[in-house]
Amino acid sequence: MKFIKFWMIFCVFTQTAFLYASTSFVTYNIRTFDHKSNSTNKEELLSIFNKLNADFITVEEIVNANSFKEFVSTKLKNYNLYLSRCGGAGRQKIGFMYAKRKYKLLKAYEDHRLANPNNSSTKGCGRLRPALVGHFQEIKTRRKFTVIGLHLKAGSSLTSYDQRAVQYNLMEELVYELKKEGRRDIILMGDLNTTGYNKGDIDYRNFSEMLRKIDAQTASKSLKCSSYWSGLDINDNKEESSLLDHIVFEKGFLGSRYSKTKLHSFCQKLRCREVSSLTLGIQYKEVSDHCPVKVEFY
Repeated sequence: MKFIKFWMIFCVFTQTAFLYASTSFVTYNIRTFDHKSNSTNKEELLSIFNKLNADFITVEEIVNANSFKEFVSTKLKNYNLYLSRCGGAGRQKIGFMYAKRKYKLLKAYEDHRLANPNNSSTKGCGRLRPALVGHFQEIKTRRKFTVIGLHLKAGSSLTSYDQRAVQYNLMEELVYELKKEGRRDIILMGDLNTTGYNKGDIDYRNFSEMLRKIDAQTASKSLKCSSYWSGLDINDNKEESSLLDHIVFEKGFLGSRYSKTKLHSFCQKLRCREVSSLTLGIQYKEVSDHCPVKVEFY
């Protein structure tokens, strides 16, 4: 009997320690946050963030930087925030939200090669979004890691495919340079606009080749979608799902043994089925056409 009690206590303790050791990363494109013609529903957005309960969140399409800073500082006080200065022609900035109790930002900067894929310029804001690079440290373990926040060229035209192919190559180059500096535990997060992913076309193959070259995987490989759009037929009253958002990492990131991917908001609820915009609800209409993708590392 004593042995059974001891074993039960041991199992509970082990499970508790295991859960405590987990850490979670999220990518979330918040559609043109507080653009002057498209005010974001803050109550719904706060509800989404609270349900995520994430340690680290990379956000995209932050048009109104001051409004988002105020939102985080007043409503999400457990997080620190760092936003990019540049955001392409649409002023869609990339940001890092990270748990104050868990992480410390060591250094952050923008790599402008992805913003200028045709000439690979590293200076000045380009017409596309830059890569936001952040070097962080876990406060408890003092272990360092690097996050690359991304928002690649949108669209499914051949021109968009070609520009993303160049951006994939530039991402490889950036990761290679970071590893050469001695950086380990590198994670890439964001809206990569992989419109050809579910089709398995050249865009998918280019993206997969990039993953192979940097010896990494995407958490979204187990997902069917991460966003919705009107589809090619805008008059059929059907919104189609698409897989655009990714969290890319190497095996063993931050010493993890395995990871679990979760899809949130209306994508999770509707399981990526084609539905009407009315069915997608208020979060689709007033917050974003994307859904948060979350990875938990154990």
